[in-house]
Amino acid sequence: MQDEIFDDPYLAEILNGYNDTEISEILKYLNEWDAGTYSSVAQSVLDHAKRKGFTVLRYLRKAHNFNQKGSVRVPRSHYRQDGSAIYRKGTEYLIVRLDQYGIEKIVTYGINEE
Repeated sequence: MQDEIFDDPYLAEILNGYNDTEISEILKYLNEWDAGTYSSVAQSVLDHAKRKGFTVLRYLRKAHNFNQKGSVRVPRSHYRQDGSAIYRKGTEYLIVRLDQYGIEKIVTYGINEE
């Protein structure tokens, strides 16, 4: 993993300033994500967190802790044409996409302003 950190400038930027415990937490949460249209998961998370006004760790925690139970899934079954689905609960949403192994990975998390 150490080589990967140095190979991905976005991952290096994400991890900068965090302690070892926080870095472990960040790396664990990044495994739940899909890069989507970005060159890497780290680039996607960094861009989304910045645009939505979160620190990277807070953004990852909020996405990780999103409770799909009781949320509305669109579409209710299967996936949209782009292979994604949206979970909505209150003002929060989580967009997921299946990875190559059929596991849902997070593409983005957000909060709609009321």
